[in-house]
Amino acid sequence: MILAAVVLVVGLASATSSAASSHRQARLAPSLRLKEPAGLAIAPNGDLIIADQGLNQVIVRLPSGHLQVLAGTGQKGFGGDGGVATNAELNQPDAVALAANGTVYVADVGNNRVRALLPTGRIATVAGDGRSGSSPPTVGTMARNVAMSPSDVAIGPNGRVYVSSGNYVAELSASGEVVSVINLSSTPGVTLRYKQCDPEALALDRTGNLFVGCANSRELIERLTNGKYQLIEDHYRPHDFPGIAVTYGGALLITDGETLLGVISNQSTVLLGLKTFAHLVFVPSGIAVAANGTIYTDCQARDGFDSGAGLAKITPSGAALLLRLWKEP
Repeated sequence: MILAAVVLVVGLASATSSAASSHRQARLAPSLRLKEPAGLAIAPNGDLIIADQGLNQVIVRLPSGHLQVLAGTGQKGFGGDGGVATNAELNQPDAVALAANGTVYVADVGNNRVRALLPTGRIATVAGDGRSGSSPPTVGTMARNVAMSPSDVAIGPNGRVYVSSGNYVAELSASGEVVSVINLSSTPGVTLRYKQCDPEALALDRTGNLFVGCANSRELIERLTNGKYQLIEDHYRPHDFPGIAVTYGGALLITDGETLLGVISNQSTVLLGLKTFAHLVFVPSGIAVAANGTIYTDCQARDGFDSGAGLAKITPSGAALLLRLWKEP
């Protein structure tokens, strides 16, 4: 199993953006503790960006292990657009994506918006007008004027932002214009168990193939650049906040049920499971992959689990290491 992990992580794709610490207003918080970490992203310098639903904040874990607040006061709400991100209010952020220019995109699900944390330290809305909505937007409209319910956000190899909402995925330009809409009611080549996919997790490979985790039909599908689809997994079981990452060779990392799986040619290998760390229950959630192949994942304690929140990593050699555990008070 370790050998399989080593093969899997070699050459994993990672963001090529500037370090998250370039956000000038990031605030060091010595007493900060994660509560419900969800989505993850990683910068080339090793900064780990974490969307924490329970804190209503976006947090940066520095390579030293210290935590910084990147966005959010901790107060649940909406406000602060145009101002300093650390003074803004978020509402249950559960996904983050890092663009090449250093902008961090956040699925601010409780506010029905996608917000951008700029390298200047400012925050702005790029998609969603605050109203919940499931109808696909019209190509050419500005995404921030559309009612939507974002569930995940990803960056494509073309630098465009992909947002899942309702039963579609919208592709946005750098200015926030809707460039294309992928309607998942039609999936040529794949018959979904239920017509409503309800996309919950997104990832793109370096050629632009899109991987979608369907929360409703419990299937993991791939949309090829030619518009056809193929079924990757027909018993997809995301737990809490699902994660997907893609290798340069097209292999996948997914959090599925109570495990972190590596998938190559529809063959899966368990890289981290519920009882990997014998002294606690660890349910993998978000995924981020560093340039050297190190995999990061997080968890939240729910349904009677012993722990509160945790971060772990899998080294290129296949070793699973617990980085930190924050127990509930």
